[in-house]
Amino acid sequence: MGIIIKEIRIRNFRSYQSADITLSENCVLIGANNVGKTTLLQAIQVAFLRGIRVSEEDIYVELNELLPKSRKAIIDVLIVPVEKNEEGIKEFDEKWFEHIGELRSEDTVTLDQFLAIRTIISYNPLKGEYDIERKALIDWPTTEAAENYNEYKKNRITDKVLQALPVFYMDAKRDISVEMKDRNSYWGKLVRDVGLDSKDIEDIETTLDTINNEIIHKSPILKHLTDNLSKVSRTVSTSDSSIKINPVSRKIKDLNRGIDLTFKDEHSERFPISNHGMGTRSWITFLTVVAYISWKIEQMEKEEVPFHPIMLLEEPEAHLHPQAQRKIFQQINDLSGQKIVSTHSPMIVGQVDINDIRHISKIEGKSNINFINTANLEGKDIRKIKFEILKSRGDLLFANAILLCEGETEEQAIPTFFKEYFHCEAFEAGINIISVGGSGKYKPFLRIAKDLNMKVYILSDGEPKTIKEVRKLVKAVYDEDEIAEISKGIKFLPDGSDFEKYLINAGYAEEISIAMTEILGDGFLEQYISAKGNTSNGSRPTKDKCDTCNQFIYEKSFRDYSNDDGRVQALLDCIHDNKTAYSSIIASTIIYNRQTEKIPPMIEELFIEIENDFKILIQEDEAVNI
Repeated sequence: MGIIIKEIRIRNFRSYQSADITLSENCVLIGANNVGKTTLLQAIQVAFLRGIRVSEEDIYVELNELLPKSRKAIIDVLIVPVEKNEEGIKEFDEKWFEHIGELRSEDTVTLDQFLAIRTIISYNPLKGEYDIERKALIDWPTTEAAENYNEYKKNRITDKVLQALPVFYMDAKRDISVEMKDRNSYWGKLVRDVGLDSKDIEDIETTLDTINNEIIHKSPILKHLTDNLSKVSRTVSTSDSSIKINPVSRKIKDLNRGIDLTFKDEHSERFPISNHGMGTRSWITFLTVVAYISWKIEQMEKEEVPFHPIMLLEEPEAHLHPQAQRKIFQQINDLSGQKIVSTHSPMIVGQVDINDIRHISKIEGKSNINFINTANLEGKDIRKIKFEILKSRGDLLFANAILLCEGETEEQAIPTFFKEYFHCEAFEAGINIISVGGSGKYKPFLRIAKDLNMKVYILSDGEPKTIKEVRKLVKAVYDEDEIAEISKGIKFLPDGSDFEKYLINAGYAEEISIAMTEILGDGFLEQYISAKGNTSNGSRPTKDKCDTCNQFIYEKSFRDYSNDDGRVQALLDCIHDNKTAYSSIIASTIIYNRQTEKIPPMIEELFIEIENDFKILIQEDEAVNI
């Protein structure tokens, strides 16, 4: 690949008031619905495709603002060579050098060459509509100076220049059975000219004519129909009129009208493609585009013409099962050229290189673009993000916020409390509730939240060591001026408690006993005390030190369940030993059996923070996230 589109800057285009995005060879756009992924792909089309129509709908406008006619949308594209010369300077190869000509520029410091194309969408008062104008920038200004920069090359951006940068766009509604009927589709473009020379065409068309005549002659129905339709010459005022039925196309140029696709697997009959499901039809549409691009690349190579295909693909996972989603993404990566893919699939996200991910979000009506900053991360941190998040929890990348907790009990209980408090599921509010599996495992999740501009909340155990560790991790990820805001959403359980101990201390022991009875049966606590009472509880350090090694002396401890405090401890030990079964029902048991304080106070405090941040409307029957 001789060149690459390195960066795109967008100003005042639809939902993008101001946004910059760096691109890679295989760039993947992620984010919730209606945040600006499709708009970004459309901006790229406006920058490179000829004949696109624009209107005032393409200009960014504030809420309740009257669009000023003087406002312009700008899309700047930076194209750079990939290879360096012997002196370490990036230069366009011979083909691109000649193709770009005087449009190319040179960095005054590094001497690296580049091509910067600006697309301007502005109102034309004479025509009463918006126009598109493309110019080559002399320099690549800083992002702050981009909008007001106005130094351009004298040479025009010609159609010839853009033809070497073709855009191939596929939306999520692709269907090969529809594409086959459209002469302007990629299928239509491929089969329109089958690449035969004139002598072969003449011979084949003679054969096709013979086949048609034989079919009509041997079919009494078609012969009868032909004879009757021939009567048209009696009413049409032309001396040399005639009509023919063509069971098979008589002209090579018309073959595409009658081409059909059939498909079968190992154990089924062959059926027309239109009879198959949308998954198969969508995939074949994609493969048709692949075939078209590879055909064009081959043609351009023969003609020694520079060619950098840009493929824009929306939701390649549409209609495909998980394994097929992984396969189609591999096929996308194998394509020549530059690919920009938008997806909602955690399966695809799990395969993406972490540096290829671009996260799109929308805040107060403005689309923003973020990425995971790996510049200051060690290899082990990158691996943790890759394997603990992208491969196993890729769905959290599409959330508005994440609520982190330490254990399995919290992860299963908090969603139930959330629904009771907000009258909606956490995922409906765009919030993922995640157990990180221990106090030392927050960092990759915090890094993702910071880089992708997500709100983060933490419900942590309250042991002094845990509190210190969590605060240390937050400080390692967030800047000093961010920590105060982040800390509002971090709640530590009081009195050094873990979640189970906190619930008991907060007055929910009776509800916990009801839940445990449902799991273990009546008399579970007495049975547990009988089995575990006075048994070893491990070794604990004393205040005394060894005279020889100066280490604290440990002594064995035993479970004492003999008094009221002992029974409470027995209940706590019992639920710790049965976390797997207990976790799934404790929250619903508390809610069902309590008349007041159905939400534990510390969790309610956390929900109030979420409510303040996201303005979730609390209603009796439903909740709406606004």
